[in-house]
Amino acid sequence: MERCHFCGGTLVEQMTTFLYENNDQIWIIRNVPAFVCAQCGEKEYTQETTHRVLMFLKQPSRPADILHVPTYDLAMAVA
Repeated sequence: MERCHFCGGTLVEQMTTFLYENNDQIWIIRNVPAFVCAQCGEKEYTQETTHRVLMFLKQPSRPADILHVPTYDLAMAVA
């Protein structure tokens, strides 16, 4: 069984959400297969999955949903 490169925990195959940020846009892709560490939550993707995601980002289809997400800036937070 594979181990996490960061903490040594066990990797479990499951569907995850992939987040990609480019300039001022954030892309959220749901139901992406990954190996997720049961201990720290780190995600690892196969080369095939990474290739599929990158190809999808070049020509995305119509979004399944549009979210309105509040955004915060820690640098602007009052100490």
